[in-house]
Amino acid sequence: MRFWSLAPFLLVSAYQVLAVVVRRDLPFPDEDPFYQPPSGWENEKLGTILRTRQIDPKAIFDLDVKEAWQLLYRTSYKSDDEPTTTVTTIVIPHNAKQDKLVVYGDFVDANGPQCAPSYGFRDGAGEDLGFLANVALMMPYLQGGYIVTVPDKQGKINAFASGRVEGHQTLDGIRATLNFDKLNLTDSVKVAGWGYSGGAIQIGWAASLQPSYAPELPMVGWYYGGTPVSIPELVNTINETVFSGFLVGGITGLADSYPDLKDFIDKFGTKESKDAMNFARTHCMFDIVLKYPFQNFASKKYATIDKNFLQVKVFQDVLTSLIMGRSSDETPRVPVMMSHGKADEIAPYDSAYQAFKNWCDYGANIHFRSYSSGLAAHVITAISDITESYKWIVDRLNGKKMASGCTESSTNDVILDTKALGPNFEHLLGIIGGVLDGYIGPGDKILQRKIADGNLP
Repeated sequence: MRFWSLAPFLLVSAYQVLAVVVRRDLPFPDEDPFYQPPSGWENEKLGTILRTRQIDPKAIFDLDVKEAWQLLYRTSYKSDDEPTTTVTTIVIPHNAKQDKLVVYGDFVDANGPQCAPSYGFRDGAGEDLGFLANVALMMPYLQGGYIVTVPDKQGKINAFASGRVEGHQTLDGIRATLNFDKLNLTDSVKVAGWGYSGGAIQIGWAASLQPSYAPELPMVGWYYGGTPVSIPELVNTINETVFSGFLVGGITGLADSYPDLKDFIDKFGTKESKDAMNFARTHCMFDIVLKYPFQNFASKKYATIDKNFLQVKVFQDVLTSLIMGRSSDETPRVPVMMSHGKADEIAPYDSAYQAFKNWCDYGANIHFRSYSSGLAAHVITAISDITESYKWIVDRLNGKKMASGCTESSTNDVILDTKALGPNFEHLLGIIGGVLDGYIGPGDKILQRKIADGNLP
């Protein structure tokens, strides 16, 4: 069974037309009454469902699924004493397995309320191409008969890169999904999480916080790839590059979830820095990246102080607190698969590998897969690893045991094997793999050139 009618990455013009038509009628989440909780919600338990609605999911190409639902649920920001609410979208395929659930980590990588996956699923296109890429990457799980839940992990403050916020809201999204009686999930249901890039911030932190925040969840595995485990190293890597716009969204998300950082930027930031943050709060990933390439956010263009804006204590305290793998108290306690390209130009490979080693020292059970080719850049590795990560997730959901302790593997191959999952997946993987030729390119070079030239859709 196929779950699409049009190839997502090949219909840029259709995307642009459909986006304009649909958005006129659909309110953004901050204007939609569904997202407003009923009175007394603060007193409910974490993961409590506050509202539900059935939706007709869209993504340019029609998603031919059995049904889809959205749940408004009680959650928290960085800590339990910061109550809030957010939404998860549940997509149910026709051949749904009632004893298995996949939580998908969406790489929103932006701050506008219209960038939330719950909005993208309803408006037929999402605010930019990033939503379509996310839907394409979750399609193998729908094809395989897995119910998929997709939390709006950044919450109402759209806290991109704020790992503890994203982790908490993901874990509570799983709680809410498990509590949703219309799914008819069995008592023996198993849950696994998948996330890449910005989605790996979400899933990596969910895995790290789950033992203390939500130990009752029936998790059997977490996959995260291209993981920005060290925000300080990420800043150093992409500042002044074609991808520097990601820093605008990241700094904005952190400022909006850490009041001391916001106060500092309000006091010492320039008009340019404040304009950039306000732009991020109303736009999505590709708009932000296209507007702010090759920017030096440590320069006086963005700060009124003499020293490096990004190296002052209030910045470093926040950034350092969000390095994964620093504490034994924040160590995943169920099996994990990590993957990373050695040529990753966004999320440094060495930082991810160091987090892997740290977690192993703390007793974690992790398999680390390296893509060693010089072409194994950030985006292309997400596609290269689709089949390996899928097979790993399915093994965990089927109860297959992983080797104890920590293990490693390496491959020099960055070509997506469209036959790896069998004939039922070959056409779908062929569509996704087609991106490599015309949109991303070896080593992400075509994508980088498109961003530099400002000609992304």
